[in-house]
Amino acid sequence: MHELGVLKNAVNTVVNVAKTNHIEKIKFLTLEIGENSSFVPAFFEKLFPVAIDGIKLFKEAQLKLISVPGKNLVIKEIGY
Repeated sequence: MHELGVLKNAVNTVVNVAKTNHIEKIKFLTLEIGENSSFVPAFFEKLFPVAIDGIKLFKEAQLKLISVPGKNLVIKEIGY
């Protein structure tokens, strides 16, 4: 189940950005999931409470998922 790892990474990133910008509450986290990815949206929804457990910043936060079509995707730029 890679979904939990993705969620934890996203949550940690948001926590770091929130600390830097003195943000005290997160209302929602939006993730874009590619239709051709191996991720299962239902697993993200089920595991979100686990990923935010004990993080005060995310108290009452919701997860929003956006399905991104898999066809005609083009990489425009890669930064190193």
